[in-house]
This record gives sequence, C-alpha cells and structure tokens, in this order.
Amino acid sequence: MSFIEARGVEFSYSPEEEKVINGIDLKIEKGSYVAILGHNGCGKSTLAKLLCGIIMPSEGQILVDGLDTADETKSFDIRKKCGMVFQNPDNQLVASIVEEDVAFAPENLGLPREEIRKRVDLALQTVDMTSYSKHATYKLSGGQKQRIAIAGILAMSPECIIFDEATAMLDPTGRKEIVAAMKKLNREIGITVVTITHYMNEAVEADRIIVMNKGEIIADGTPSEIFSQVERLKSVSLAVPQVTELMYLLEQDGHKLPRGVLHAMDAADVLEAFIGGVDK
Repeated sequence: MSFIEARGVEFSYSPEEEKVINGIDLKIEKGSYVAILGHNGCGKSTLAKLLCGIIMPSEGQILVDGLDTADETKSFDIRKKCGMVFQNPDNQLVASIVEEDVAFAPENLGLPREEIRKRVDLALQTVDMTSYSKHATYKLSGGQKQRIAIAGILAMSPECIIFDEATAMLDPTGRKEIVAAMKKLNREIGITVVTITHYMNEAVEADRIIVMNKGEIIADGTPSEIFSQVERLKSVSLAVPQVTELMYLLEQDGHKLPRGVLHAMDAADVLEAFIGGVDK
C-alpha cells in the first residue's frame, strides 16, 4: 500500500470559487523523493496541504499510511507521520533559542525529558546544526533557520516531510543547504520527501517529478522523462534545467543529441563525444 494516496480529490476554498484541485488521483510510495512542479496558481501548494491533512478535500479521499485525513480522531497520528516545512522559516520558529525551538514539538507530545533531549540532539545533528544549539534563532541566516524548522519536524520522528517551496526565500547558498538536507533525509535516513519547487535544478535531484496545471496532474515520471518534454513544459509556462535547454537548442539546430540530459558533467561527456565525432 502507498504511504500517501489521493483518490479523486477535489478542493475549492469556497463553493462559489473555481476548483483549485480538480479530480486528482495520486500515490506516493514510502521512501520516495518526489518533486511537484507547476506555475503559480496551479494548485501545488494546496495539494501539499491536502496531502498532510492541514486542509480537507471538498470531494474524494486522502490516506496517509492508511489513515483518512478527514477522520478527526486520526489527525494527531497523521501529524506525527507527516510533517511540513513552509516557505518562510520565520513563520515556523516558535522559540528564541535553537534547541528550545526543536524541543517544542516533542514537549507537546508529552515525551519524557530524556527522550526529548535525545530527539533534539539527533535532529540537530541530522541537519548539521549541533554547534548552534544555544544560539538565538533570530540571528541565524535564512538557510540556517530553515534547517532548524526541519529539525523541529524531525524531532517528531516523522516518516514523511513535505517541503512547500521551502527554498523560495533563500539565497543560492541557503537553497543548496536545504536541498542537501532533503537528499540526506531521504537517502540516508529513508524519510519520504515531497518537495514543491520552482527551481528545476532542485527537481532533478528527485526520483520522480509530478507536473501540475490548472489543478490537475498533466505529467508524472522520472526527471529524465519529464525534462525530455521541453515543448510540453514550455506550453505550461515552465522552464527546464539550463543544461537540458542547451541540449534542446542544439537538437533544434539539427544536431543529433540525446534528450533528458540533466547534469553539467553528463552534458560535458555528451558534447565531448559529439565534438569528437564531428572532428572525425
């Protein structure tokens, strides 16, 4: 059984408004790393909130590890299984000292002091922020604040973390820090990661990409499969990684090059072979 499953999900913020989510069926497997792409207003952030039970579907059903998000008696269990990191870390930090902020969630779970201490230390270690445990949260950089927000979720021992444009307000260094944290959580710890992003170079790190448009899923596949569809992505106002764009433009110029190249080093190998073939 999938860890998260959406069945015929629809959502609108009021009966008079147009549907933001329109008949979505989706399965996310445990331990996967999924990126969700789409232009502004396509419904991806709304879908993120639906998937972890922050808001409820107007129609359809969402299950988190078999638990129906619409069942209020299960909401506490769902919160422990699936956490969410938002765009602005300042909205998620609740204490003035780093370790106190990370301890906030497990304290509210009523855990023993020894267990809280253990979880806080492990969470800070996981996001490489142990040396900042006594620091004031307001003095941290944007990337550091976001890592503390992630640690606060980790302290609840979740099985899934959803990142809702968690790098949107960060500088390039901060974005790299958070993407590295996502990869570590998924590949070293086995946490299911779902990330909503506008940055294509972040999406290529995922195992699977879902593309949304007008509240619907229009494409679903591996990064190579999705970014091979350059014309289709452009038709819904989405870009592709710069390396992929370069290969596409060369192909449009009449050169036979593979599609779906995502990384600079891979492109370098392809171009080296191509230039070598031309020289011969």
